[in-house]
Amino acid sequence: MNFNYSEDQLAIKDVADRMFRDLGGDDTIKQCFKAEQPFHAELWQQLGGAGLLGTALPAEFGGSEMGMTELCIVLEAQGRSVAPVPLIESIVACALPIAQFGGDSLKKSLLPAVTSGEKILAPVRPYSGLQKLAPLSATTSANGWTLNGISTLSLYAPIAHGFLVEASLGNGSRWVGYCDASSKGISITAQKAGSGETAGQIRFDNVDVKNGNCIAVGDEADALLEWQSLRLYTALAAQQVGILREAMQRTATYTNERKQFNRALSSFQAVAQQAADGYMAVEALQGVLWRALDDLDNGNGLAALSSRVAKFWLCDSGHKAAHIFLHLHGGIGQDLDYPLHRFFTWAKKNELMFGNAQQHSAALGKLIAENPQWVLA
Repeated sequence: MNFNYSEDQLAIKDVADRMFRDLGGDDTIKQCFKAEQPFHAELWQQLGGAGLLGTALPAEFGGSEMGMTELCIVLEAQGRSVAPVPLIESIVACALPIAQFGGDSLKKSLLPAVTSGEKILAPVRPYSGLQKLAPLSATTSANGWTLNGISTLSLYAPIAHGFLVEASLGNGSRWVGYCDASSKGISITAQKAGSGETAGQIRFDNVDVKNGNCIAVGDEADALLEWQSLRLYTALAAQQVGILREAMQRTATYTNERKQFNRALSSFQAVAQQAADGYMAVEALQGVLWRALDDLDNGNGLAALSSRVAKFWLCDSGHKAAHIFLHLHGGIGQDLDYPLHRFFTWAKKNELMFGNAQQHSAALGKLIAENPQWVLA
């Protein structure tokens, strides 16, 4: 593995870091989260104008046609400011799968506007909680397909222009397609996630989807969702690295400046030991992230393993480091108005999204048992 960034990657990092730093200061982000639907519209447009939204999208649709490594540089910069913009939701969860698996007509009609920041997409998945909600299902119709059911806590759904929908076919197989947010039969109830981001419960009531917007069915849908999952796990890990590194830097500053018994907090052995544990957790996550990115961008066949390892570590490291950094801030870390609390809640969101550490540990064990050559080679 080469741990050095190329000139192009360094240029992306410089632009992304500067943009999130200049437009994502604490006061600005605080005001964003006070809005009814938190969304940093100016930052989103600037990201589109700078070409950062299209980093990993095809050149024919306005993208730069780079890889996940370059896109994750942008996501790490987002993590350092926890700015409410749907990079993972619109780009990783929706635009990338559409670019990879969608039909030409759908790609031409959607992707240029997504790349420029003109349109926002949101992923919609079947509900799998404790409530008795109507299952999200797709059935064939005279004109194509019909969607019925409910999805809930879909991030950025209230401001999205369209959805990449995963639905059940009722026979154990799955369906994936695109649905415009203005389609007849769609209603959205605004929600707010634990991270403070805007979300929505979406009800589909006999929503028609034409055949051209159906992307994959059955085994092809399974392949698409697996492809999407690997990139989502890695993208979340990159964002988590940015979140935890910024939280760690703020903790170092705070414990150096805050004094107790006429000594800086950082000089106490217990504080230094906890900070070291947090540092080691972040470095462990950084290492597995680089491995996952190398596997994804170089296509050596091990991304199915390394991306899931990255998801396990973002859960494990996120839990350990986020709690340590919050704890070392003492009482002020519990203040919802204090900036560090945003980093904590975002780290917890990423930790629990798509399953916790225990669930991914069990899934990894099963995967390795089925593919022992991946770890014995």
